Amino acid sequence: MRTKLSILLLFCLVVLAIPFTANAQVIHKVNAGDSLTKISKQYGISIDDIAKLNGLTVNSHLVLGQALLIPTDNYVVQPMDSIWKIARHHAISEETLMNKNNITSSQIIPGQKLVIPRLPKAPLWIGSYLIPKDKEKNNWMLDNYKNTLSGVFVFEYRPDANGNIILVEENEAHLLAWRKQLVPYATLTNITEKGFDPDLTHEILNNASIRKKLISNIYALLDSHDYKGIVVDFESIKNEDRDSLNLFAKELAAKLHPVGMELMMAVPPKEGDRIPDYSAAYDYETLGKYVDRLFLMTYNWHWPGGPSGPIAPINKIRDTLDYAVSVVPRSKLMLGIPQYAYDWTINGEDKDAKSYSIQHAIKLYTKTESEIHFDEKAATPWFRYVDEQGDPHEVWFEDSRSLLAKMRLIHEYELAGMGCWHLGITMPQTEELILAEFNILK
Repeated sequence: MRTKLSILLLFCLVVLAIPFTANAQVIHKVNAGDSLTKISKQYGISIDDIAKLNGLTVNSHLVLGQALLIPTDNYVVQPMDSIWKIARHHAISEETLMNKNNITSSQIIPGQKLVIPRLPKAPLWIGSYLIPKDKEKNNWMLDNYKNTLSGVFVFEYRPDANGNIILVEENEAHLLAWRKQLVPYATLTNITEKGFDPDLTHEILNNASIRKKLISNIYALLDSHDYKGIVVDFESIKNEDRDSLNLFAKELAAKLHPVGMELMMAVPPKEGDRIPDYSAAYDYETLGKYVDRLFLMTYNWHWPGGPSGPIAPINKIRDTLDYAVSVVPRSKLMLGIPQYAYDWTINGEDKDAKSYSIQHAIKLYTKTESEIHFDEKAATPWFRYVDEQGDPHEVWFEDSRSLLAKMRLIHEYELAGMGCWHLGITMPQTEELILAEFNILK
């Protein structure tokens, strides 16, 4: 999560409704002339329920291409729909859709109802990063999301160059988590005033005495705070430190495992052992031998400092999973899911993108009446708008279509876990889809 610092500064807590119990999976793409009233009548679902589930108000103006999650199994065919398009946006095959509805022809007509089949729920361990607030807000977040989580990763502790750990004011987040049957983990990063700092990790990992001291301090932190384990999120590590990182994981696991403590590591996406070359320090196969879970940071293919584009394109995620399952047991793999949007200024000037919650992106495209486009190759939505200064912007984000497609990869690859960055910024559709797709392990 190389952009966590900017995200941390820009994200705000978004108050969300408690997820529905219907666990819907019908996705309706807004067409010309659509309104919440019209859609409500089409599906026989109240305006309040549709609005609440999609993070809208009952008076919200809908925009072309917007994806709405509808709490029903019956999809109403829209003008310009096709079997391919409906199947694609529900992450199923055309054959599956046709068989479920006992139809042999791909010819469909507007107003026709099609049952959208559901997959059997799979057991899944789900964790999410938690940026501690005050005790009251910590309690609210954990309460609101507890039904869709197995554990939380308290963000974040940091080592100094001597192997000491800089503590975070977590305001009893770990205690509150235990009380709500959520397993708390401490997150350890290599963030300094420079951002993710490869020089800091180089110094720690290659000095045996400092490395040993840090491991001892990690153990002491977990023991004193009653954490179940540690999530090591060392990013931008130098390729020359590959063997040292492997050794650190081996030694840390040897310290934690005998007493039942767990080790997780967050790693960047890769398509091969040294593909891309700048991530060669992360040896999936060797790290996979020592960790309890490997958190795949399958996002940020486009980031604030680069050109605009999809944050987590489905085709690139597939490439990562194809490699990961070939060298790491599926029982240890966690798919990382982004829960944020990037907003690029695209007027040719050298400007970083802004990061904010998906819910903010929804409010923005509603306010600016921006049409939502969907990149079929990346399975990701995006839109453009012009700000008050006249500058054009391009925003890439996630919606129910892109999230469902990612969750279906968990079924397909038989992964054991999923993780999100971070609590408090998800949209209601995320929790609804999780409950529809998985049985959450506790």
